[in-house]
Parts: sequence; structure tokens; C-alpha cells
Amino acid sequence: MIRSFKQIPAALVVFLNIYFLWCTFVIIKDAGGSMGIGLIALPITLSINLLLLPAIVEIRFSRKGIWLTIINILGLIWSLFWLIFFLKTK
Repeated sequence: MIRSFKQIPAALVVFLNIYFLWCTFVIIKDAGGSMGIGLIALPITLSINLLLLPAIVEIRFSRKGIWLTIINILGLIWSLFWLIFFLKTK
């Protein structure tokens, strides 16, 4: 039960990274868009992409520590904040 509860934030981070990996790819492919404005979002998307590492470690290996779960919960909050910000219409 505890193991599956600890994997929920990690699974959600992996799921959210599907969108952010696509955003990162498009920003790099388009070289930031017109006048390079898209490059402002690149550090944000790359920081969210780096959250895949603790999420995969949490899912793949069973660890007794709580630190990966804390990182995944904070990363989930960070990812959801930027997802809402990116998807909000003007």
C-alpha cells in the first residue's frame, strides 16, 4: 500500500512530462521561434524534464527513503503550475 502511494506522484510526473518533452522538442526545433522568445520557456521545460530522473528511480527501484517522494511531490506541484500557465488562454 505504501509503495503504491509513493509511486502515484512519480507516475503523474512521468505522465506530465509527455507534454513538456514535446514542448522542449518544439522550442529546440524552432530555435526559440521568432526573435527567440521561446527560449525563455526552455529552462522551465528542461527543469521539468529533469524531474523524470527521480520519478523513474522511484517507480523502478523500491527505496525506503522518503526523499524521492518529497522531490516527486514538489516536482508534481511545479509541473502542474507550469502546465496550467502554458495551457491558459489569453
